[in-house]
Amino acid sequence: MQRLRLLTAGESHGRAISVILSGIPAGLQIPRGRIAEELRRRRTLYGRSSRMRLETDAVACEGGLRGSVTTGNPLAFRIPNAEAEKWSRLLGPWEGSRDGPLTRPRPGHADFAGAMKFASHEGDGLKPADIQDVLERASARETAGRVVAGAVCKELLAALNVSMAGFVYRIGKAGLPRRKLLRLLEAKELQELPVAQIEKSPLRMPDGKVERAAKAAVDDARKRGVTLGGGFAAIAFGLLPGLGSFSQWDERLDGRIAQALASIPSVKAVSIGAARWLEEADGSAYHDELVRDGEAFTHATNRAGGITGGLTNGMPVVASGAVKPIPTQAKPLRTVDLISGKPAKAPRQRSDVTAVPAASVIAESMLALVLADAMLAEFGGSHIDDVAARWQERKRRIG
Repeated sequence: MQRLRLLTAGESHGRAISVILSGIPAGLQIPRGRIAEELRRRRTLYGRSSRMRLETDAVACEGGLRGSVTTGNPLAFRIPNAEAEKWSRLLGPWEGSRDGPLTRPRPGHADFAGAMKFASHEGDGLKPADIQDVLERASARETAGRVVAGAVCKELLAALNVSMAGFVYRIGKAGLPRRKLLRLLEAKELQELPVAQIEKSPLRMPDGKVERAAKAAVDDARKRGVTLGGGFAAIAFGLLPGLGSFSQWDERLDGRIAQALASIPSVKAVSIGAARWLEEADGSAYHDELVRDGEAFTHATNRAGGITGGLTNGMPVVASGAVKPIPTQAKPLRTVDLISGKPAKAPRQRSDVTAVPAASVIAESMLALVLADAMLAEFGGSHIDDVAARWQERKRRIG
């Protein structure tokens, strides 16, 4: 049963992004600086647009906290948009103008599909909706709200000694060697990852040589007026076995994680564990053998990414995602004007050269949301002390 519910609202250039997260138990400490730090990790990365130098993401809490402690009521947050006043004539809720609709969709963006979804009736046909109404909400600006919710969920998991990390393994043609990537994906403890190097890296990469090549690729793409995709990984350490379910398709944890990560704008593929790099392996080389470690049971490897049969198996949960290049190009692609039907060039808008580093931070947040929800479904209580006591009792019994 789903315990947590996340809703976001607001447009990319509207007044603010609003966040409501319900289901968090009472008594959980949420330091203000923790949320600010998560938003900073998403914002201050190489390859992002000039907008990120304008946004401060000065998040305000509108409910659910008292003295930095959760009350058990829904948490509500607001993240103002820096240029809201500049865009108010076009996007204001009452004063916004609908003159001069945007009618040229960008290839690869939600523009065309959204304009057709919200089309109005006109005679025997349809009149496509103003693309501005589509792009404002389809924009990845909405993910700032997910990062706020993820910060709360990370605090919940941290109260149970569950830790998280993420990194970028590829941008364009610059990627980690396969052997090193698989070694990182097999990390059994957080300390086995170069976390300090990742957090220091403006591209969130765990290898200095690859980072330099990726940075050069971003610079080259900016000069050529194109964008770059790549890949990221997100990992959670310290989970007990048995979270999730094999009983129903929508309760399988790997399926829920895949949906959560695929919902991040520009993510087009999700893998659990090392599946994407072991497609040709036979069963004897792929599966993780069960072994005994003192009084405990564990797995010799973690190619399954910590999930078997829709359940956590006690190993770190590992998920990766492939990110497509952002649709908006400095050198516009061909498109068609939806009103005139004539060939046109896609509109140019301010855009990142690559969103992969930001996607890696957002992926941590989405993974934290799903895992926190699964944990509450298994050990839930109205107060964090109840949750922690049930978690520790299960841990003691597992041994």
